[in-house]
This record gives sequence, C-alpha cells and structure tokens, in this order.
Amino acid sequence: MAGFHTYGRFFYIARAALDPSTSLCKKLFPAIGEWHDRLVAKELCPGDPIQHTVAGNAFVQVIMMFRKTFIQDSVLMMELHLCYPIWQHSIFSDPAYLSFKRDMLQIEA
Repeated sequence: MAGFHTYGRFFYIARAALDPSTSLCKKLFPAIGEWHDRLVAKELCPGDPIQHTVAGNAFVQVIMMFRKTFIQDSVLMMELHLCYPIWQHSIFSDPAYLSFKRDMLQIEA
C-alpha cells in the first residue's frame, strides 16, 4: 500500500507514533487554544467574532488536529524539501521542535 505498513486490517503511519507536546503545538496557531477554551466554557459576548456553532466548534477541532499533524509531517517534509522558505520559521529552530524531530527520526529509522 504505497509505503504504509499494515497490521491486520489497519494501516500504520510511522509519523503518527509520536505526538508533539502540547506546548509545541501551542506555538503553531497559538490563538486556536484560546478559541477552544472560550467555546468550551461558553464565555462569549454578543458580537464576539467567535460563535458557538457546530461549524465553529468543528473548525477549531480541525485546526487543532491540523497543527499536530503538520508538526508530525514537517519532519519528513523538511528532509525531502530542505530549501523551502517555510523551514526558516522560528518554530523549526525551537528546542522543543528539535527534540521532537530527533525523536521522530529515531522512530522512522
């Protein structure tokens, strides 16, 4: 299956074996955590740009999942496309990211 490991009827993607720390995830799209907390607590005021709707809640959940997946996938993408300007962003030189990257590369080796 094109590079996917299979275990019975399930597919295993190596990058999903290690989750980035919450503190590292919060450095990517930092405002989404505040939005999530406000939606959960229902601490919204009239006219607030954050609205408690099914779509709003789903959007926040998708962005939170996306940032985790992006960090996981960035390790391999960085190896494949080292010259991309995105890798100059400060998150990719953060000690927490470098530690995560080192651990991820050990898993994939």
